Amino acid sequence: MTVGYEVHEQIARISFNRPAKHNALRDEDIASLVEALQRLDLDDTAQIAILFGQGRSFSSGGDVNERLQRSMDEGTTSGRTNESRAFLECANWKPVISAVHGYCLGHAFGTALYCDHLVASRDAQFELTEIRLGLPTASFLPRLGLPAFARDVAMTGRRFSAEEAWEAGIVTRLVDQDQHLQAAEELARQILENPQWAVRQNVRTRRMIMDEDAARYQALVERFDWATSSDAREAIAKLTAQGRDET
Repeated sequence: MTVGYEVHEQIARISFNRPAKHNALRDEDIASLVEALQRLDLDDTAQIAILFGQGRSFSSGGDVNERLQRSMDEGTTSGRTNESRAFLECANWKPVISAVHGYCLGHAFGTALYCDHLVASRDAQFELTEIRLGLPTASFLPRLGLPAFARDVAMTGRRFSAEEAWEAGIVTRLVDQDQHLQAAEELARQILENPQWAVRQNVRTRRMIMDEDAARYQALVERFDWATSSDAREAIAKLTAQGRDET
């Protein structure tokens, strides 16, 4: 399993374990994340989870060669694994906190936004890479904080700091460098002090609203076949030429 899972005092630690590549996500890594989230949902020993990355980063996003280029070669994205349903099809709706440091880019940023809280170290860097690959980013707009900021990063694809994310209202807690895990655990313990049935109703409601908002925005986007788009092919070829392992 490429994603770690361990429980201590009712808190599950779910970790990306590909530090040499800044935890760039392949299909197998996302499948392991789905497995870990499903395990959390049914694990009687865990009431809450913290999702984090081993090494220097949370995650640099989808692996270009192992994920995006495969979609180009296959001419479809239908074979790509996605973790969204694992957040939305739950029996117990346990809260998940993303503890972010270093890179949190592209697909990984979307994963962090699915989580119910985002704790960020001041060294964290965020980026909605999808727009530069020719993918519409309208469905992200409701999750990107203040409207003007959301439009900015969704249309430019520029990298932005943890401080900017905090000011935009994306980040629950902004902490000093290397304090992201400790702060996430402190938040988890505060949440655990409350009756968990009520907490889980908050989690369920938030995720359902998030899904409805994303679907409403996405429904307004003209459908197209991204994997056969010439613009997308050129963008991925450019990233590959730059030797970049993440999007």
